[in-house]
Amino acid sequence: MTRLAIDFGARFTDALAWDDTGARIVKLPSGEPAEVLAKALEQLALDAAELEDVRIVTTAPLNALLARRPARTALITTRGFADTLQLGRQNRVALYDPVAQSPAPRFLVEDTAIHEVSGRLDAEGAEIEPLDQEGLAAAIAAIRAAGAEAIAVCLLFAHVNSTHEEEVAQALAASLPGVTVSLSHRVDPAPREYERTVSTLLDAWLSATAAADMRALSTELVARGFSGPLLYGDGQGVLVPAATAEAERARVLAGAPAAAARAAAALSDEATLAVDIGSQSADISLSRGGEVISEPQGSLAGVPLRMTTADMASVALGGSRAVRAEGGRLRFDGAEGVATLDDALCLLGRLQEGQPDRLATIAASIGTTPEEAAQRIVASAEAEMAAELTRFATRRNVDPTRARLVVMGGTGALLAAGVAQAKGLDRVTLPDAPAAAGATGLALSTRRAEARVAVDTPLADLTPATLEKLLTDLDARLADAPGLTVWSLALAARRPMHPFPLRFHERPASGEEILTAFAEAYAAAYGIAPPGPGHLFHVIAWRDAPRALFPGVPSATSPGPGAVATAAGVVWVPEGWRLVPGDGDSLLERIAS
Repeated sequence: MTRLAIDFGARFTDALAWDDTGARIVKLPSGEPAEVLAKALEQLALDAAELEDVRIVTTAPLNALLARRPARTALITTRGFADTLQLGRQNRVALYDPVAQSPAPRFLVEDTAIHEVSGRLDAEGAEIEPLDQEGLAAAIAAIRAAGAEAIAVCLLFAHVNSTHEEEVAQALAASLPGVTVSLSHRVDPAPREYERTVSTLLDAWLSATAAADMRALSTELVARGFSGPLLYGDGQGVLVPAATAEAERARVLAGAPAAAARAAAALSDEATLAVDIGSQSADISLSRGGEVISEPQGSLAGVPLRMTTADMASVALGGSRAVRAEGGRLRFDGAEGVATLDDALCLLGRLQEGQPDRLATIAASIGTTPEEAAQRIVASAEAEMAAELTRFATRRNVDPTRARLVVMGGTGALLAAGVAQAKGLDRVTLPDAPAAAGATGLALSTRRAEARVAVDTPLADLTPATLEKLLTDLDARLADAPGLTVWSLALAARRPMHPFPLRFHERPASGEEILTAFAEAYAAAYGIAPPGPGHLFHVIAWRDAPRALFPGVPSATSPGPGAVATAAGVVWVPEGWRLVPGDGDSLLERIAS
């Protein structure tokens, strides 16, 4: 049976079809996702009705985050908490910056679209003041007048008692039936108002910016007779059903870079530092033992996430990034319509498509010829990427000169040797078809089935019988899924503290066993014992299916130098370097003099 993996990029879409006999790749200009999907099926000569499954990732939401693109969202919150997002978490991002600035992602909602409603619960979830129905009606009227596409509802202590949020949801469904509503007790049922507000707003923002495309893809496939599972790559590099992706939208936000990270991790069991450089962004990841390193909570494009994702950093550097000169330096954040990195690569003969004539203006501003300006632009991009890789690695206690370097992406394949050279390295690895790493990573991903339950109880109150029933019920919900069950618990030392993830590959038998494992993990992470008796927020159970057979894609066709063709795009091999094909990858290395 044939499977199909599609990576929707900012400029190009990569479609990879494979069965047990081989694989085929097509690269198409990006556009309306449903239309691009139809063209991919046509060019690959595929009948949608005969596909085993379809796997999808897209960089569109992440690129929109990097661009701080606004969306028509609204927020309903408890009276007195309208400034939660504005205040943010007052951690100093730059320790020695004399002016502390909040990194809060305020672009997720306009200040004028935040509406306060009276009504109050206490920290235990008991109602102090009923929800103000007149105030809620006024907020809904204002939201209707503003034409909001998605609404986030984040009320105080809703993670303890969801009654007030459910009342708001019912009123919104009656008055605004076509508008998506994100409820904080469903999106992020954990304490800390700022983090929960950001999570809920992000879910609403993704609904406004990405949900329509997801629905259109599903509709297009069904119309063509597809009846198999539609799967999305999530931020851990695993596959989740479309229903999960639509219900938990933030999970697929980092799906495209996580899929590329999965492709890089599959190349070696050694410590691997990888970067996927596309048209709009470069995504850095780290893997060991053939698995992508993940983190329980972090940030992506400056937005804090309270979910487990691949440990990645996204950098605003790519082929379509416009270049500007500032104080003798070249920066990749210029205005649209001016010279780009692609224009420089085109002038230097590494890329066919580009508008090298646009380099004249920037060349004049820095006092060089267009050719010299192109060389400086490319060298600046390579040096900046090398610096970002070093910064990412050293912050994770990894020697960036000893880890295996893997460079991917359409732009990455043209800069790989220069990035390695800027890092003081004589070799760099590229996967076969490096410009389609996201689609390849999807082909190498496993399907995950999940079940979860909110618990919200002190560990001391969690009896063995209660725990056994809870875990047995979760396991039963996964009965039809293949694989072994993994248990992920969200805990904190005390109820008001940030959740801390704890993973079990064997079913824990008691609260005492969980507390012991929690104390060990907490001490390993922070160097101290947990400052409290332990509180369990929720439990997630999952099973990963065996990985589907993937025969790989054809290797590069020539050792170079110059532009070397691959199954998708080209690799640039400079003078003094050579490309050595391997098993699933190629080694670009400097030729010894």
